Amino acid sequence: MVYGADTYDVVLSDSGPTFYATKNVGIWPFTYTFKMQGKVISYSTSWYSGSGYSQISFPFVGLYSLDYAYVRLSNSAGFYRSWTYHQGSFTCNFYYPYLSDADGGPSSKLTMKWHYEFVGDLGSY
Repeated sequence: MVYGADTYDVVLSDSGPTFYATKNVGIWPFTYTFKMQGKVISYSTSWYSGSGYSQISFPFVGLYSLDYAYVRLSNSAGFYRSWTYHQGSFTCNFYYPYLSDADGGPSSKLTMKWHYEFVGDLGSY
């Protein structure tokens, strides 16, 4: 019986004004694709979405359950906002109080982290 680490994190990050990143984790047939996308819009409603999973499993390692997903938007002017979710996939609209990067505003960065806790080895499920 092989036990995995206590936690497992999946992190995606990209610079603005349009954000997009994907990451594949695991090995076939246990492959999971995480996706992040979004956009900051000048003085308007900006948005992002994250696509993840409530559970992930790895052969010979074990089963992990989502504890939380954390999102942070920041820019070079010192502005930041953060959000926490307890489901794997989520969307958000928010007000961005600057010119967007494309219009001469401060450079922005979006980061998403899915944090998983070890549940048990796959032999018991």
